[in-house]
Amino acid sequence: MIISWNWLKEYVKLDMPVETLTERLMMAGLNLEEVADVEGDMAIDLEVTSNRPDCLSHVGVAREVGVLFNRGVQLPPATPFAKGPAIGSATSVEIRALDLCPQYIARLVRNVKIAPSPEWMQRRLTTVGIRPINNVVDVTNYVLMECSQPLHAFDFDKLHGGKIIVRRAERGETVTAIDQRQYELTSEMCVIADVDRPVAVAGVMGGLDTEIGDATTNVLLETAEFVPMTVRNTARKLGCTATRRTGSNGESTDRPSNGQAVAAPN
Repeated sequence: MIISWNWLKEYVKLDMPVETLTERLMMAGLNLEEVADVEGDMAIDLEVTSNRPDCLSHVGVAREVGVLFNRGVQLPPATPFAKGPAIGSATSVEIRALDLCPQYIARLVRNVKIAPSPEWMQRRLTTVGIRPINNVVDVTNYVLMECSQPLHAFDFDKLHGGKIIVRRAERGETVTAIDQRQYELTSEMCVIADVDRPVAVAGVMGGLDTEIGDATTNVLLETAEFVPMTVRNTARKLGCTATRRTGSNGESTDRPSNGQAVAAPN
């Protein structure tokens, strides 16, 4: 897990040398791999063991630093701006495989203009080893690295029927992923589909047909909880790496409050 020094200090006061910080983190079980200078920032590469998933984000590490140094932690407010008609008038979410996906939440963002991200965001992503792509994709990766919440962005206008269906793949069904490879699916795999076809392999990789492009104007954002073992087995069978920590997908480590599909206001 690579942490940006400049990013981290937005959440917790860092008035100590980086050596003091990393030594205390190592004493707490977060071993240091290396510290590297990246365009004036410091990239702190920590080994996060499987029993410390709470530290798989900048917010998580900030909380750890706050405890270790008795510092307050200032978190960014969660105040999304929403206007226009309710999302239910434009799209819907149907979960047909609750055993594989207990919760799926969608938000619709209209009138988007695809462009490069602000320079400050590009610098932060570069520091933690993620190549900036465009403002929509970069936001999903930014949120992932900020609070360990994976997101996936679909071009809403490319979703047939304008809805999301979370289901098991049908035997012999295929999907062409964003790596431009076609994958044959099995009934043990969970897919995100529209009314006609799979558009993503749940928690593993998005589909080429609905990826964000220069002409995208309406974006459907996904956040969901997929059963981790299913994601892992699917990635292994397909011969691709689940992108949970390195890209935008739909796998969430949050526990659901219920087993129902939720559509957030647009």
